[in-house]
Amino acid sequence: MEKLIKILTDPISNRIIQLIRINKRLTVSEILIRMPDIPRATVYRKTERMLKADVIEVIDTHRIRGQIENVYALKNYFISPSQNGTDGMKIMTSTLIQIFELCSSYFKRDDADVNRDKLFVLNYALSLSDIDFASMLNEMYAVVDKYQGRQITEKSHIRNLYLMSMPSGGEQNEQEK
Repeated sequence: MEKLIKILTDPISNRIIQLIRINKRLTVSEILIRMPDIPRATVYRKTERMLKADVIEVIDTHRIRGQIENVYALKNYFISPSQNGTDGMKIMTSTLIQIFELCSSYFKRDDADVNRDKLFVLNYALSLSDIDFASMLNEMYAVVDKYQGRQITEKSHIRNLYLMSMPSGGEQNEQEK
């Protein structure tokens, strides 16, 4: 569980996870092409950790110049039923702590400028059926995927965008009613 928490709260691992999610299947070489700002050794180390933590899996292999290259796919992206309760809470708490630490570091900087840096927090309480909610999420993923797939340039700035869903205080999920 601790390995999974470290992966899910690591910005580089999250970028790799999102890249694999968008593309469905990728090799380390393909990840490196799409993430030229990350060293090769770091990508290999992060993918190995994700593999051991069951976040990704090897779905195919290719032989390239005598070497075997793995093709990775996402395996365990969301908090699963086996991670309910204590494990799910550990994952959520670790993620929120990471967000807090990023905010704390940001606001300690002398050059912190929320307007320039587009810092914001939104909270929407939506009343949707499970089908409508799933549809909305798919639309949101499509928008994020469109922009996440863009080439990194010297004008690019890495921004963390978090999306969290949880039931409103005390309400039961539709399926439980």
